[in-house]
Amino acid sequence: MRWVTRHNPHVDRCASIWLIKTFIDKDAVFGFISREDPIPEGAIPFTLPGAEIRPKDGKTTFDALVEKYRVEDPVVAKIQEIIRDAEQAEETGVYRLPESAGVFAILRGLDRTSKSDWEIMGKAMIVMDSLYAELKHRLEEGS
Repeated sequence: MRWVTRHNPHVDRCASIWLIKTFIDKDAVFGFISREDPIPEGAIPFTLPGAEIRPKDGKTTFDALVEKYRVEDPVVAKIQEIIRDAEQAEETGVYRLPESAGVFAILRGLDRTSKSDWEIMGKAMIVMDSLYAELKHRLEEGS
């Protein structure tokens, strides 16, 4: 499927792209548009005005995707908490989870070190795969 979101993906959108590609639609193709652009026919929009899949009611786009597509994975559930905490901390300045500040800084910094939305996406996939691997290791080790 073709998925579209806004240009310059940051924390929630980077994590959402990873979730889509890793757990929801392994063949996903992504496009990036402005808020004002029309949604391309046949595309699944997320984090765009009017999209079903977007942040609302204190939840992130990542939350909406996990719920809509019933992603049941304990490591994804932990990442879900981290992404929600990082997004909330952007407004409050308070991180509840130790991983959230680092994840926020890294994912947010990707647009400062990348030349395109697709480069951001590629780097975010590596970051999120690494976060998943570390959290899975911790879960398996019981720490």
